[in-house]
Amino acid sequence: MKRDAFLTMLLMAVSLPALATHGAWSAAAAGPQLNVGRQTYAAPPLRPAAPIPPEAVLRGISWRISLLSPPPARLDIKLCSVTACIALDRLAGQKAAPLPFSPGEALRFVYAVNTPGQLTPPVRIVTNQITINYHWANRSDR
Repeated sequence: MKRDAFLTMLLMAVSLPALATHGAWSAAAAGPQLNVGRQTYAAPPLRPAAPIPPEAVLRGISWRISLLSPPPARLDIKLCSVTACIALDRLAGQKAAPLPFSPGEALRFVYAVNTPGQLTPPVRIVTNQITINYHWANRSDR
């Protein structure tokens, strides 16, 4: 009897990970050129190539931004959806949930250099890249 209960618990533990499904999407685009300080520059929106299940939950994000030259002092970078933004403190990194985004929404990088006047040289964002990781319950009753 104890052996049967142990085997049942073992089978349940082994099959629990199969109930969750993981996914990711990644997108990249060229960014803007920043010519004047104290202005906001938005990059094109990045979105998944295929629909994300509505029950999906964001696990985390990673990003990489490539510039043509070294970043200027006081470069502010945000990652924004239509409803929320988060500050990014470096050109590449990752953040784990909780985050104010859903895994399927379009995101865009927003840039500003907090110094007045003409930027010499201009700041050229060569590439913005984002990877979104998510998971959802894979229910067998569907």
